Amino acid sequence: MQLLKGHRLIWLFVGLLLSTLVALFVVYDRRSPVSQFVRGYGTVSVDRWTADELDGQCIRLETPQGTPSLWADAAVPVATNVIPGARVRQVILASFRDTCHGGEPRLAWAVVLQWAGLGDSTASPSARLRLPRAIVIVDAVSGDVIASHADGPP
Repeated sequence: MQLLKGHRLIWLFVGLLLSTLVALFVVYDRRSPVSQFVRGYGTVSVDRWTADELDGQCIRLETPQGTPSLWADAAVPVATNVIPGARVRQVILASFRDTCHGGEPRLAWAVVLQWAGLGDSTASPSARLRLPRAIVIVDAVSGDVIASHADGPP
């Protein structure tokens, strides 16, 4: 009987160890839906860009804190000068945080661009994500370009 109780304890330990490893995988693996949710929590939703894609470009957009000195009408020409030939799809006020170099968050306009004639709403969501797109982050106080990234201009 004592031998049987000892084996139960070993199996309990093995079960707890496996459960811990699975939980760590679910939370820390980038492919896990739980991990994607945790990384995306608190971010601002941007058209055609996921939080993971922006994170890969060192961009994290969070809920804005403060009032901009520069309005969206002034940020759009700055963004279209950085990515010529593109049209504005969306403009969002957000707090920009550089995930690669750190630093304080900055109030910024995120200008999402796409090229003319692309991105019909009849395409499937997965096809729309593969179309050429760009994002330009413009400082909402000074009007300077903070960051920009374009995926495959036509």
